[in-house]
Amino acid sequence: MDKRLIGKWYKEDRGETLNIFDETPLRMKMSFTSSGHYNFEPNCVYEKDNYLCYEINDETYRIVYHVKLVDNQLEGYCTQFGKDTPVYYTLVSSEPEDKPYVFIPVEEYVPGTKEKRIDLLKKYAAYSRIPKEPYGTEYVLGGEWPDILSKYGLAEYIKDIDVSTDDVVFKILGFVCDHFGHNGSGGMSSGRKIEDIIKFCEKNDGKTNCRGLAILLASLLRLFSVKARHITCMPYEDPFDDCHVVVDCLMPSGKRIMLDPTSRLFYRDSDGEYISLERLREMLIADKPIFPNQDASYNGGSFDSENNRNYMIKNTFRFSRGIYYKNGSDDLAVRRVELIPADYPVENFHDSVKREFVYDEVEFWKM
Repeated sequence: MDKRLIGKWYKEDRGETLNIFDETPLRMKMSFTSSGHYNFEPNCVYEKDNYLCYEINDETYRIVYHVKLVDNQLEGYCTQFGKDTPVYYTLVSSEPEDKPYVFIPVEEYVPGTKEKRIDLLKKYAAYSRIPKEPYGTEYVLGGEWPDILSKYGLAEYIKDIDVSTDDVVFKILGFVCDHFGHNGSGGMSSGRKIEDIIKFCEKNDGKTNCRGLAILLASLLRLFSVKARHITCMPYEDPFDDCHVVVDCLMPSGKRIMLDPTSRLFYRDSDGEYISLERLREMLIADKPIFPNQDASYNGGSFDSENNRNYMIKNTFRFSRGIYYKNGSDDLAVRRVELIPADYPVENFHDSVKREFVYDEVEFWKM
Protein backbone atom coordinates (compact mmCIF):
# COMPACT_ATOMS: atom_id res chain seq x y z
CA MET A 1 0.00 0.00 0.00
CA ASP A 2 1.18 3.53 -0.79
CA LYS A 3 2.19 5.04 2.58
CA ARG A 4 0.93 8.43 1.38
CA LEU A 5 -2.61 7.11 1.89
CA ILE A 6 -2.08 6.91 5.65
CA GLY A 7 -3.90 9.65 7.55
CA LYS A 8 -7.22 11.40 8.07
CA TRP A 9 -9.10 12.50 4.95
CA TYR A 10 -12.21 14.67 4.70
CA LYS A 11 -14.99 14.98 2.13
CA GLU A 12 -17.36 17.92 2.68
CA ASP A 13 -20.33 16.16 1.12
CA ARG A 14 -22.21 14.45 3.99
CA GLY A 15 -19.44 15.48 6.39
CA GLU A 16 -17.52 12.33 5.58
CA THR A 17 -14.21 11.48 7.26
CA LEU A 18 -11.95 8.64 6.19
CA ASN A 19 -9.18 7.33 8.47
CA ILE A 20 -6.60 4.99 6.91
CA PHE A 21 -4.17 3.14 9.18
CA ASP A 22 -0.69 1.79 8.49
CA GLU A 23 -1.62 -1.81 9.21
CA THR A 24 -1.70 -5.17 7.45
CA PRO A 25 -4.34 -6.14 6.58
CA LEU A 26 -5.41 -2.62 5.72
CA ARG A 27 -7.70 -1.06 8.31
CA MET A 28 -10.00 1.92 7.84
CA LYS A 29 -12.59 3.86 9.80
CA MET A 30 -15.25 6.20 8.40
CA SER A 31 -17.77 8.67 9.69
CA PHE A 32 -20.81 10.49 8.29
CA THR A 33 -22.01 13.42 10.35
CA SER A 34 -25.01 13.62 8.01
CA SER A 35 -26.38 10.36 9.40
CA GLY A 36 -24.95 10.39 12.91
CA HIS A 37 -22.36 7.64 12.43
CA TYR A 38 -18.83 8.30 13.65
CA ASN A 39 -15.79 6.03 13.41
CA PHE A 40 -17.18 2.76 12.12
CA GLU A 41 -15.37 0.26 9.94
CA PRO A 42 -16.51 -0.46 6.38
CA ASN A 43 -17.88 -3.91 5.50
CA CYS A 44 -14.62 -4.69 3.70
CA VAL A 45 -11.49 -2.96 2.36
CA TYR A 46 -9.40 -4.16 -0.60
CA GLU A 47 -7.28 -3.02 -3.54
CA LYS A 48 -8.44 -3.55 -7.12
CA ASP A 49 -7.36 -2.09 -10.50
CA ASN A 50 -5.07 0.45 -8.79
CA TYR A 51 -7.96 1.70 -6.63
CA LEU A 52 -8.42 1.46 -2.89
CA CYS A 53 -11.92 0.01 -2.56
CA TYR A 54 -14.24 -0.16 0.44
CA GLU A 55 -17.91 -0.96 0.93
CA ILE A 56 -20.61 0.10 3.38
CA ASN A 57 -24.28 -0.83 3.98
CA ASP A 58 -25.96 -4.17 3.45
CA GLU A 59 -26.30 -5.81 0.07
CA THR A 60 -29.47 -4.02 -1.01
CA TYR A 61 -28.21 -0.47 -0.40
CA ARG A 62 -24.47 -1.08 -0.60
CA ILE A 63 -22.13 1.74 -1.64
CA VAL A 64 -18.85 0.67 -3.21
CA TYR A 65 -16.05 3.28 -3.18
CA HIS A 66 -13.05 3.40 -5.53
CA VAL A 67 -10.37 6.00 -4.74
CA LYS A 68 -6.70 6.63 -5.54
CA LEU A 69 -4.11 9.32 -4.87
CA VAL A 70 -4.15 12.16 -7.42
CA ASP A 71 -2.16 15.35 -6.74
CA ASN A 72 -2.28 14.91 -2.96
CA GLN A 73 -6.02 14.24 -3.03
CA LEU A 74 -7.99 11.03 -2.88
CA GLU A 75 -10.16 10.97 -5.98
CA GLY A 76 -12.49 8.42 -7.52
CA TYR A 77 -16.13 7.45 -7.45
CA CYS A 78 -18.73 5.55 -5.47
CA THR A 79 -21.40 3.28 -6.90
CA GLN A 80 -24.89 2.76 -5.49
CA PHE A 81 -27.97 1.48 -7.33
CA GLY A 82 -25.89 1.20 -10.51
CA LYS A 83 -25.03 4.92 -10.50
CA ASP A 84 -21.50 6.34 -10.17
CA THR A 85 -20.91 9.54 -8.19
CA PRO A 86 -17.53 11.36 -8.07
CA VAL A 87 -15.79 11.59 -4.68
CA TYR A 88 -12.93 13.83 -3.54
CA TYR A 89 -11.11 13.72 -0.19
CA THR A 90 -8.64 16.27 1.19
CA LEU A 91 -5.92 15.26 3.65
CA VAL A 92 -6.43 17.00 7.00
CA SER A 93 -3.90 15.08 9.12
CA SER A 94 -1.13 12.54 8.63
CA GLU A 95 -2.35 10.86 11.83
CA PRO A 96 -5.53 8.79 11.43
CA GLU A 97 -8.08 9.00 14.24
CA ASP A 98 -8.78 5.73 16.01
CA LYS A 99 -11.69 6.56 18.30
CA PRO A 100 -14.44 4.01 19.06
CA TYR A 101 -17.78 3.92 17.29
CA VAL A 102 -20.24 6.53 18.56
CA PHE A 103 -23.59 7.85 17.41
CA ILE A 104 -23.94 11.61 17.21
CA PRO A 105 -27.06 13.71 16.57
CA VAL A 106 -28.33 13.84 13.00
CA GLU A 107 -27.60 17.05 11.14
CA GLU A 108 -30.57 19.36 10.61
CA TYR A 109 -29.69 20.07 6.97
CA VAL A 110 -29.43 17.79 3.96
CA PRO A 111 -25.71 17.54 3.05
CA GLY A 112 -24.62 19.85 0.26
CA THR A 113 -27.80 21.95 0.46
CA LYS A 114 -29.32 24.74 2.52
CA GLU A 115 -32.51 22.70 2.95
CA LYS A 116 -33.65 21.63 6.40
CA ARG A 117 -34.77 18.02 6.52
CA ILE A 118 -38.09 18.87 8.13
CA ASP A 119 -38.77 21.53 5.48
CA LEU A 120 -38.13 19.03 2.68
CA LEU A 121 -40.37 16.46 4.36
CA LYS A 122 -43.16 19.05 4.50
CA LYS A 123 -42.49 20.20 0.94
CA TYR A 124 -42.88 16.64 -0.34
CA ALA A 125 -45.65 15.60 2.03
CA ALA A 126 -48.16 14.64 -0.67
CA TYR A 127 -48.35 11.58 -2.91
CA SER A 128 -49.74 11.64 -6.43
CA ARG A 129 -51.58 8.28 -6.50
CA ILE A 130 -50.46 7.58 -10.05
CA PRO A 131 -52.14 4.30 -11.07
CA LYS A 132 -49.88 1.27 -11.34
CA GLU A 133 -50.50 -2.44 -11.64
CA PRO A 134 -51.95 -3.80 -8.36
CA TYR A 135 -49.59 -5.27 -5.82
CA GLY A 136 -50.12 -6.36 -2.27
CA THR A 137 -48.34 -8.32 0.41
CA GLU A 138 -48.39 -12.07 0.96
CA TYR A 139 -47.55 -13.41 4.40
CA VAL A 140 -46.69 -16.97 5.35
CA LEU A 141 -47.96 -17.18 8.94
CA GLY A 142 -47.42 -19.81 11.62
CA GLY A 143 -45.06 -22.73 11.16
CA GLU A 144 -42.63 -24.70 13.31
CA TRP A 145 -40.35 -22.96 15.77
CA PRO A 146 -36.66 -23.26 14.86
CA ASP A 147 -34.84 -25.34 17.49
CA ILE A 148 -32.47 -22.47 18.26
CA LEU A 149 -35.29 -20.50 19.93
CA SER A 150 -35.38 -22.97 22.84
CA LYS A 151 -31.78 -22.01 23.62
CA TYR A 152 -32.95 -18.46 24.32
CA GLY A 153 -36.08 -19.40 26.26
CA LEU A 154 -38.73 -17.91 23.99
CA ALA A 155 -41.40 -20.15 25.56
CA GLU A 156 -40.82 -18.43 28.91
CA TYR A 157 -41.74 -15.06 27.41
CA ILE A 158 -45.20 -16.19 26.36
CA LYS A 159 -46.13 -18.79 28.96
CA ASP A 160 -48.40 -16.45 30.94
CA ILE A 161 -50.13 -14.59 28.10
CA ASP A 162 -52.83 -15.23 25.52
CA VAL A 163 -50.85 -15.26 22.27
CA SER A 164 -53.98 -14.28 20.33
CA THR A 165 -53.89 -10.82 21.96
CA ASP A 166 -51.67 -7.79 21.43
CA ASP A 167 -49.56 -8.91 24.41
CA VAL A 168 -47.67 -11.29 22.15
CA VAL A 169 -46.34 -8.40 20.06
CA PHE A 170 -44.68 -6.68 23.01
CA LYS A 171 -43.39 -9.94 24.46
CA ILE A 172 -41.66 -10.81 21.19
CA LEU A 173 -40.22 -7.30 20.92
CA GLY A 174 -38.84 -7.76 24.44
CA PHE A 175 -37.42 -11.18 23.56
CA VAL A 176 -35.49 -9.81 20.57
CA CYS A 177 -34.15 -6.78 22.44
CA ASP A 178 -33.22 -8.75 25.57
CA HIS A 179 -31.01 -11.12 23.59
CA PHE A 180 -29.80 -9.28 20.49
CA GLY A 181 -28.38 -5.81 20.01
CA HIS A 182 -27.60 -3.31 17.28
CA ASN A 183 -24.35 -2.61 15.45
CA GLY A 184 -24.95 -0.32 12.50
CA SER A 185 -21.68 -1.18 10.82
CA GLY A 186 -21.73 -4.86 11.74
CA GLY A 187 -23.75 -6.13 8.78
CA MET A 188 -26.09 -9.11 8.89
CA SER A 189 -26.18 -12.72 7.84
CA SER A 190 -26.43 -13.64 4.17
CA GLY A 191 -29.22 -16.05 5.11
CA ARG A 192 -32.53 -14.56 6.18
CA LYS A 193 -33.96 -17.37 8.30
CA ILE A 194 -34.49 -16.83 12.01
CA GLU A 195 -31.68 -19.24 12.86
CA ASP A 196 -29.33 -17.58 10.33
CA ILE A 197 -29.72 -14.16 11.96
CA ILE A 198 -29.35 -15.54 15.49
CA LYS A 199 -26.22 -17.50 14.58
CA PHE A 200 -24.78 -14.36 12.99
CA CYS A 201 -25.39 -12.48 16.24
CA GLU A 202 -23.72 -15.25 18.21
CA LYS A 203 -20.56 -14.75 16.17
CA ASN A 204 -20.69 -10.96 16.34
CA ASP A 205 -20.98 -9.95 19.98
CA GLY A 206 -24.72 -10.62 19.99
CA LYS A 207 -25.40 -7.86 17.46
CA THR A 208 -26.54 -7.24 13.89
CA ASN A 209 -27.64 -4.17 11.93
CA CYS A 210 -31.13 -2.65 11.97
CA ARG A 211 -32.22 -4.75 8.97
CA GLY A 212 -31.20 -7.96 10.69
CA LEU A 213 -33.08 -7.02 13.87
CA ALA A 214 -36.21 -5.98 11.96
CA ILE A 215 -36.28 -9.13 9.82
CA LEU A 216 -35.79 -11.25 12.94
CA LEU A 217 -38.61 -9.51 14.83
CA ALA A 218 -41.03 -9.64 11.90
CA SER A 219 -40.26 -13.32 11.25
CA LEU A 220 -40.85 -14.22 14.90
CA LEU A 221 -44.15 -12.32 14.98
CA ARG A 222 -45.34 -14.22 11.90
CA LEU A 223 -44.70 -17.48 13.78
CA PHE A 224 -47.55 -16.33 16.03
CA SER A 225 -49.76 -15.51 13.03
CA VAL A 226 -49.21 -11.77 13.38
CA LYS A 227 -48.90 -9.89 10.09
CA ALA A 228 -45.54 -8.13 10.27
CA ARG A 229 -43.03 -6.98 7.67
CA HIS A 230 -39.82 -4.98 7.65
CA ILE A 231 -39.86 -1.59 5.93
CA THR A 232 -36.78 0.30 4.79
CA CYS A 233 -36.99 4.01 5.66
CA MET A 234 -34.84 6.28 3.49
CA PRO A 235 -33.79 9.94 3.31
CA TYR A 236 -34.16 12.57 0.62
CA GLU A 237 -30.65 12.35 -0.80
CA ASP A 238 -29.33 9.84 -3.31
CA PRO A 239 -26.96 8.17 -2.92
CA PHE A 240 -27.33 7.96 0.84
CA ASP A 241 -24.93 6.57 3.39
CA ASP A 242 -27.54 5.60 5.96
CA CYS A 243 -31.13 4.37 6.10
CA HIS A 244 -33.17 2.67 8.81
CA VAL A 245 -35.27 -0.49 8.94
CA VAL A 246 -38.26 -1.01 11.23
CA VAL A 247 -41.25 -3.34 11.49
CA ASP A 248 -44.75 -2.52 10.26
CA CYS A 249 -47.12 -4.65 12.36
CA LEU A 250 -50.85 -5.31 12.34
CA MET A 251 -51.58 -6.46 15.87
CA PRO A 252 -54.22 -9.12 16.68
CA SER A 253 -56.59 -6.33 17.80
CA GLY A 254 -56.38 -4.79 14.32
CA LYS A 255 -54.35 -1.82 15.55
CA ARG A 256 -51.32 -0.82 13.48
CA ILE A 257 -47.96 -0.12 15.12
CA MET A 258 -44.38 0.67 14.18
CA LEU A 259 -41.85 -1.41 16.11
CA ASP A 260 -38.17 -0.47 16.14
CA PRO A 261 -36.06 -3.27 17.67
CA THR A 262 -32.90 -1.17 17.33
CA SER A 263 -34.21 0.93 20.23
CA ARG A 264 -36.83 -1.39 21.83
CA LEU A 265 -39.19 1.30 20.62
CA PHE A 266 -42.76 2.06 19.70
CA TYR A 267 -44.67 5.34 19.83
CA ARG A 268 -48.05 6.54 21.10
CA ASP A 269 -49.90 9.79 20.40
CA SER A 270 -51.28 12.24 22.96
CA ASP A 271 -54.41 10.07 23.28
CA GLY A 272 -52.38 6.98 24.04
CA GLU A 273 -53.03 5.37 20.66
CA TYR A 274 -50.27 3.41 18.96
CA ILE A 275 -48.59 5.08 15.99
CA SER A 276 -48.00 3.26 12.72
CA LEU A 277 -45.06 4.08 10.45
CA GLU A 278 -47.43 5.67 7.93
CA ARG A 279 -48.96 7.86 10.63
CA LEU A 280 -45.56 8.68 12.14
CA ARG A 281 -44.60 10.46 8.92
CA GLU A 282 -47.84 12.46 9.01
CA MET A 283 -47.29 13.44 12.65
CA LEU A 284 -43.69 14.52 12.05
CA ILE A 285 -44.85 16.72 9.16
CA ALA A 286 -47.57 18.24 11.36
CA ASP A 287 -45.10 18.86 14.24
CA LYS A 288 -47.26 16.78 16.58
CA PRO A 289 -45.86 15.25 19.77
CA ILE A 290 -44.98 11.57 19.82
CA PHE A 291 -44.36 9.60 23.01
CA PRO A 292 -41.95 6.65 23.21
CA ASN A 293 -42.53 3.69 25.50
CA GLN A 294 -40.87 4.11 28.89
CA ASP A 295 -38.49 1.17 28.43
CA ALA A 296 -37.15 2.31 25.05
CA SER A 297 -33.37 1.92 25.05
CA TYR A 298 -30.41 1.51 22.74
CA ASN A 299 -28.54 -1.73 23.47
CA GLY A 300 -29.81 -1.64 27.03
CA GLY A 301 -28.64 1.92 27.63
CA SER A 302 -30.28 5.30 27.34
CA PHE A 303 -32.72 6.49 24.68
CA ASP A 304 -32.66 10.03 23.26
CA SER A 305 -36.21 10.75 22.12
CA GLU A 306 -35.38 14.08 20.45
CA ASN A 307 -32.52 12.63 18.45
CA ASN A 308 -34.68 9.70 17.41
CA ARG A 309 -37.39 12.09 16.25
CA ASN A 310 -34.82 13.92 14.11
CA TYR A 311 -33.50 10.60 12.83
CA MET A 312 -36.98 9.58 11.70
CA ILE A 313 -37.59 13.00 10.14
CA LYS A 314 -34.56 12.19 8.01
CA ASN A 315 -35.62 8.63 7.28
CA THR A 316 -39.35 8.90 6.59
CA PHE A 317 -38.94 10.68 3.29
CA ARG A 318 -39.40 7.49 1.20
CA PHE A 319 -40.06 3.85 1.97
CA SER A 320 -39.27 0.49 0.43
CA ARG A 321 -40.87 -2.91 0.99
CA GLY A 322 -41.36 -6.29 -0.60
CA ILE A 323 -44.55 -8.13 -1.46
CA TYR A 324 -43.75 -11.58 -0.02
CA TYR A 325 -42.77 -12.31 3.59
CA LYS A 326 -41.75 -15.77 4.69
CA ASN A 327 -39.12 -17.01 7.12
CA GLY A 328 -35.93 -17.10 5.08
CA SER A 329 -37.11 -14.74 2.35
CA ASP A 330 -35.83 -11.19 2.22
CA ASP A 331 -38.68 -10.63 -0.28
CA LEU A 332 -36.41 -9.03 -2.88
CA ALA A 333 -36.35 -12.17 -5.02
CA VAL A 334 -40.03 -11.57 -5.75
CA ARG A 335 -40.46 -7.82 -6.07
CA ARG A 336 -39.63 -4.61 -4.25
CA VAL A 337 -41.62 -1.38 -4.38
CA GLU A 338 -40.53 2.07 -3.22
CA LEU A 339 -43.01 4.77 -2.21
CA ILE A 340 -41.99 8.16 -3.62
CA PRO A 341 -43.60 11.56 -2.85
CA ALA A 342 -45.18 13.58 -5.63
CA ASP A 343 -42.78 15.76 -7.63
CA TYR A 344 -39.70 14.17 -6.04
CA PRO A 345 -36.89 14.55 -8.64
CA VAL A 346 -36.06 11.08 -10.00
CA GLU A 347 -34.34 11.82 -13.33
CA ASN A 348 -30.90 10.84 -12.01
CA PHE A 349 -31.99 7.46 -10.65
CA HIS A 350 -30.93 4.29 -12.40
CA ASP A 351 -33.68 2.74 -14.56
CA SER A 352 -33.66 -0.45 -12.48
CA VAL A 353 -34.52 1.62 -9.40
CA LYS A 354 -37.17 3.70 -11.19
CA ARG A 355 -39.06 0.53 -12.07
CA GLU A 356 -39.68 0.01 -8.36
CA PHE A 357 -41.16 3.48 -7.77
CA VAL A 358 -44.82 3.76 -6.77
CA TYR A 359 -46.77 6.89 -5.80
CA ASP A 360 -50.00 5.65 -4.20
CA GLU A 361 -49.59 5.57 -0.43
CA VAL A 362 -52.93 3.79 0.10
CA GLU A 363 -51.83 0.82 -2.01
CA PHE A 364 -48.33 0.81 -0.53
CA TRP A 365 -49.49 0.64 3.09
CA LYS A 366 -52.06 -2.11 2.61
CA MET A 367 -51.24 -5.03 4.88
